Amino acid sequence: MAAGLEKASKACAAAPANPNSGNRGRFPGVLVDALDDPVWPRSASAATKAGARSAPVANPEVNALIFRRRLQDALVNRSRPAALRVLPSVFALAALFVLAAAPPVSAGSLDSFDSATGEPIRGYVAKPEGAGPFPAVVLLHSCLGLPSNRRAIEAALTHAGYVTLFVDAFGPRGLAETCSVDFPQVVPDAFGALASLAGRPDVDPRRIAVVGFSQGADGALAAAASPAGAAHGVADGLAFRAAAAFYPPCANEAGRRLAIPTLILAGAADTVTPAADCRRLAEGQPDARLIVYPGVGHCFDDPAFAGGKQALGMTLRYDAAAARRAMAALIAFLHENLAR
Repeated sequence: MAAGLEKASKACAAAPANPNSGNRGRFPGVLVDALDDPVWPRSASAATKAGARSAPVANPEVNALIFRRRLQDALVNRSRPAALRVLPSVFALAALFVLAAAPPVSAGSLDSFDSATGEPIRGYVAKPEGAGPFPAVVLLHSCLGLPSNRRAIEAALTHAGYVTLFVDAFGPRGLAETCSVDFPQVVPDAFGALASLAGRPDVDPRRIAVVGFSQGADGALAAAASPAGAAHGVADGLAFRAAAAFYPPCANEAGRRLAIPTLILAGAADTVTPAADCRRLAEGQPDARLIVYPGVGHCFDDPAFAGGKQALGMTLRYDAAAARRAMAALIAFLHENLAR
């Protein structure tokens, strides 16, 4: 990672086919820019009118008829170039199936494990009920620490069929924030979490992704560029299979090739980690998919920043509609790339 996260990343954290069946789907390298609704394409005005109707995909009680109607909207929409119509339609199709397969979940627990450097750290583990083995997700928080909606993120992913390990990088180290300094531990922490999950009997070690938020997203992109565990001091044969980055400091990874499927979710109005940097990083990379949400700022998925707040010189603003759509896109991406 590039030194000095203060240069680009100073901030915070944040369906569809059954992840336990089917073949792994590789997606084409398509740059999706300024898409008002990454799940169901509509005009900007239509998206604004429908914003209040957008139901969170992570809720297993959502009426599937809503998804069918939006799928029809996506299929009849011919105003966009073909390349921009394909991916939203895939998301909508995937969203039709998650509700039927969402398993019950067990309460999360605080587990200790070692970072890839050998330093003891900890994280919160949540899982679907049952023996598994399940696909799994390592979650990396921002420079402000664990997000206010940590449990909601875990619930969304476990309802979708994933074991989650949300790394608490600060608690064991006695840190409050790392927004004005580089935090190189994020990458070895990610690989330590990979090894910890891979050793669980309820996790399929071949199907583990890494998802990060802001500074944690920097670590997720670094892992995407070098996904093999052996390069980071963990067991040979372990590797991340996919990565997702919420509002990452893409300038820190400029020029690097992303070696695994990578989803980047950014806000067009983000003044902390500009979307333009992510556009440059993703362009020409066959394994990268970029979604940019118009009018959306940094930490758009954390309700702690509802109404907009200033923190350590950063402008942070929650956007409920963007948060719902980003979670739907994330789950669709994981189902696509962590299938058997």
